[in-house]
Formats: sequence, C-alpha cells, structure tokens
Amino acid sequence: MATNQLKAAYEAAEKLPLKYQDLIAEKILEEIEEAEWDEWLAQPETDAYLDTLEKGLKADIKAGRIIKHIPGKSLAELFQQ
Repeated sequence: MATNQLKAAYEAAEKLPLKYQDLIAEKILEEIEEAEWDEWLAQPETDAYLDTLEKGLKADIKAGRIIKHIPGKSLAELFQQ
C-alpha cells in the first residue's frame, strides 16, 4: 500500500525522460536502504548484538589473535610475523 504522496510522485516521475526516472529511482532506493539500516540499528536486539561483537573483538585483540593491518603489506607478509 502506498500513500497518496508516493503515488503522486510516481505518476509525476513517469512523465519525465528515462534518464531522470533512473536518477530518481536510484535516490529512492538509497533512501530506502538507509531507512532499513536506521530501523535495524534502532532495535534493542541490534545493540545487544553489537555489544557482543565488541566484547569478542576486544578479547581477540587482548589475546593477540588480531593482526594489525599495515597498508602496502600482503596477507602473506602480515602472517609471517
């Protein structure tokens, strides 16, 4: 179900040349993706999940299981240390 405003915008966009329709569609899809991320991040479960990831990462760093990335070095060079 779409709002009247969304329907009006769609109808107006249909009258534009195709190149403008594609630009508008791209912008709309970007906004939808951003809104989906905002919704996901606003959930309490997400905050708890991110906290769990952070604790695990800190434990890995403390235990030495994380290798510092050095720009310009290959993975083979980094893992030879």
